[in-house]
Amino acid sequence: MANKIITKPKEISENPKVLYTGNHYIAIPIIDCKSGGVKSINLLSSTNKALVEVEGRKDLFYPKFYKGDKGLKIEKIEGEKELFYSPRLIFHLEFNIKVVLKLYADLCEKGFVFQFESNENIEVVLEFNVSQLNLLRFNSHPVKTDIEFMKDKWLSNPVVNLSSEKISLAMGFGGEKDFTYKYDKVLKLAELKVKCNRKNAIYVTVNSDPDGASTTLIHLKRKGYHNIYNQLISWLKEKIISYSPDKQLEKVMNENLFFNYFYAIGKDMDTDQYIALTSRSPRYYVSGAFWERDSFLWSFPAIKLIDYELHRELSREMIIMHSKNPGDHAHYIDGTVLYPGFELDEAASYFILLGELEYNYIDDEIMRAFLKVWNSIEKRYDEETRLYSTFLLPSDDPAEYPFVTINNVILHRGLLNYKKLLEFKGEYEKGEFISRRIEGIELGIKRHLLKKVKGKKMFLWSADGKGNFRLYNDPPGNLGLLCYYNYVDKDDKAFVNTINYYYSTKYKYFFEDAKIQELACDHHPNTPSGLGLCGSILNPIKRKEALRWLKHARMDNGLLSESYDKNTGEGKTGVGFATGSGYLAFALYYALIKEGLSESSSSSLDQ
Repeated sequence: MANKIITKPKEISENPKVLYTGNHYIAIPIIDCKSGGVKSINLLSSTNKALVEVEGRKDLFYPKFYKGDKGLKIEKIEGEKELFYSPRLIFHLEFNIKVVLKLYADLCEKGFVFQFESNENIEVVLEFNVSQLNLLRFNSHPVKTDIEFMKDKWLSNPVVNLSSEKISLAMGFGGEKDFTYKYDKVLKLAELKVKCNRKNAIYVTVNSDPDGASTTLIHLKRKGYHNIYNQLISWLKEKIISYSPDKQLEKVMNENLFFNYFYAIGKDMDTDQYIALTSRSPRYYVSGAFWERDSFLWSFPAIKLIDYELHRELSREMIIMHSKNPGDHAHYIDGTVLYPGFELDEAASYFILLGELEYNYIDDEIMRAFLKVWNSIEKRYDEETRLYSTFLLPSDDPAEYPFVTINNVILHRGLLNYKKLLEFKGEYEKGEFISRRIEGIELGIKRHLLKKVKGKKMFLWSADGKGNFRLYNDPPGNLGLLCYYNYVDKDDKAFVNTINYYYSTKYKYFFEDAKIQELACDHHPNTPSGLGLCGSILNPIKRKEALRWLKHARMDNGLLSESYDKNTGEGKTGVGFATGSGYLAFALYYALIKEGLSESSSSSLDQ
């Protein structure tokens, strides 16, 4: 066995409510519901193998309100989402003045809008206080940044040029009407001011240089903020998945669906190519990188629910990009290796994704990519057991024994897809070879990964093929998924025994007296898993129970978190987890709509 070094995430003590917005170019990941400040924005850059983050000194943007020369005190702020995504802040000011801020990005362009609506005539000052650029990947890595403030030559609007040795970025600013500004060169603070006679808006654009930022600003002003907003709202209404029997579950499903769509993928600022990643939120502790499992197994199925054509395009590009290093723990967003260590479930995930694609769409380049993946997996074949080995588990921690049940089950499911593709392409000899490997996995699992434990046959977590085994259930590879991957029927006795064993006092990571009885694991031993909860929602034996637990689990203010408190349901590790949100959204869709949980069953979830 390898040295068992487990990298445990630090538990968070509190998780204040934040809102977020953005499009596939620009992420606005932290809108503070207590102050109304925007902490940062970011864009994808494959050249820099990271997110490029524009960070403020305290806030990057901060709104202030004035009546004449008098600053208005903010007494309370309410934060909410329109249509499960678009943020709306309600500022309650002194003298019974109320201001509604809607912050939204254009669906297609590199820009966003601060829209203000007031019940009285006031002035709004939006402070822009940039500190520096960072490369965001796991952490924010500061980059020496030159900041130059200037006017554009078209409309005399302010533009800030942000440049470093490897990054060229500019931002433009303008108002719908009655717009003025001033800039303090010492503090590098810009004050963007509009008169808010009921409604007004400030536009912000981002591009590679001042000319691009300026011309994008002109384009957004030509479109007008009303049209930009209405286009977004119409799109959200079209994409919402309705589930009338339970509005709470409908809300959770759609909030996670949209967060995944806008934060687990994005457009590269350098090439305009789509890129997939764990999360664009700096709140997630491994943001700005790529995990094959997280994208192919969890995020992409939810993206397909929103946009079939984008799913197809994205699948093709990411298969080709990342297949040069299949199965490595983590990649940079350009497909090179960030974190070595072979994980069989990650390599096998390419062939699960294959099952979501039309074979007519698969050309020679994708076939070569799949062959690369298969050749890498085949190196892990063990002739004696007829199983495939892994170095790391689905949790990214070292495997005690190399032959892991869920990994071989995922591979088994994926190879069935690969066999069909090879036969479709007329490669019958290769298809026959894969067929033999599929039969071998079935035999290997039967001989080495099914054992009697206390008189009952059940699936082991892992084994070494020499009689040693481990009883464990790693949440990202929850053994409840054996049924989802069509390896067993829900009434299979060994499967039922397996689930009953782990969700009982026989297992050390089961919390008998907890309000939420999902399992913990080595990676976060004191807190139940959000990923395990998704697996239980996909498991017909635990589905109703898991949905009840979900309704008690606030996690990351409604979004999935990696783990959460077993009684309060508050997120404890892995907040801002976009691909995980995709997993939860798809699991809910699968359980509630595709499998069709009945209305009577849904109503019983509150009991």
